[in-house]
Amino acid sequence: MSPDRRKAALRWSILFGGVTAAVIGVVVSLWLIPRFNGKNGADEARVMPEAKVRISSRFPSPSQEQAIDLVTRAIENRDLDQVESLFRTNSAGHAEVVNFCKGLKERDGAVERYDWLSSMDVDGLLVEGVLVVFKGKDKPRERLAFLTPDSTGQWKMDYEAFARPVIPSWDQLLEKSWMKSARVRVLVASDVYFNGPFSDDKQWVCYKIVSPDTEQLLRGYCRVGSPQATGMKKLFVEGATASRATLEILRVKDGGPSQFEITQLVGQDWIIPDSAGAKN
Repeated sequence: MSPDRRKAALRWSILFGGVTAAVIGVVVSLWLIPRFNGKNGADEARVMPEAKVRISSRFPSPSQEQAIDLVTRAIENRDLDQVESLFRTNSAGHAEVVNFCKGLKERDGAVERYDWLSSMDVDGLLVEGVLVVFKGKDKPRERLAFLTPDSTGQWKMDYEAFARPVIPSWDQLLEKSWMKSARVRVLVASDVYFNGPFSDDKQWVCYKIVSPDTEQLLRGYCRVGSPQATGMKKLFVEGATASRATLEILRVKDGGPSQFEITQLVGQDWIIPDSAGAKN
C-alpha cells in the first residue's frame, strides 16, 4: 500500500465514520470496537452508513474553516465572560467549562489536529461536527465537538457532549456499590449476556456499554417491550453495529458490579435535544 493510501486508511479508521453532504457515517471511536468484540487487537469497523436528510433551518451552516475556528477558540478560551458566546453550556457553570478546558492538555495531551465531520443531525437537532484528536499519553485521544445554532442563529459548541461528564464520576459509580444510578455518555452494542436478576432473555434485552473514559466493560438491560427497549432499538435501525447514546442507568439488587438497568434513553447521541438547534 502506498504511503498516501496508508495515510488515508488511517484517517478513516480514526474518523468515526464517513461523511458526505447527504450521507454521514455512524460515528464510533474505533479503538472501542475491539472491546465490544472482546479482543485486544485493532479490528476493521463494520459500521453501516446512516442516511440523513438535512434538517430544514433558516440558519446557514458554518463552513469547514468557520467550524474548526469556533472549536479552536472554544477550547482555548479562558475568559468566563466569553463562555456563553462559545458554548452551549446546558447545566454546566462557566467556571466548570473554563476549568475543563484548562485541564485538557494535562488530561488528553496537545491537540494534534481537527477533522471536520460536516452535518451530523441527530435527535431533531441541527448539528455540525468536528473531531478533535489529542496526542494522549499512550495513544491518541479523541473528543467530539458538536456545534448547534441558538435561537438567534449563533453557532455554539456543546460542552457536555465534548466533556462527556458523568454524574457521579466513573470511579464513584464503579468502586462504590452504594452509588445506585448515573447519567453516562457511552457507546452501546447488542449483547447476549444474561445472568443474575437479568437471567431471563425473554424478559430482558442486553447491551454492551463502553466509554472512552473507563476501561470497564459494562452491560445494560432493558425490559422487553418497555419504552427504553423501543428507544434503544432505534439506535440500530440503519444497520449500525454500535452507536453513541446518553443513558440513565441504575444498579439493581443482586446484580453484578458491571450490570445496570437502562432506565432512560436521554439522547440518541452525546448531545441532548432541547430548543437549541431544533428545526426552524
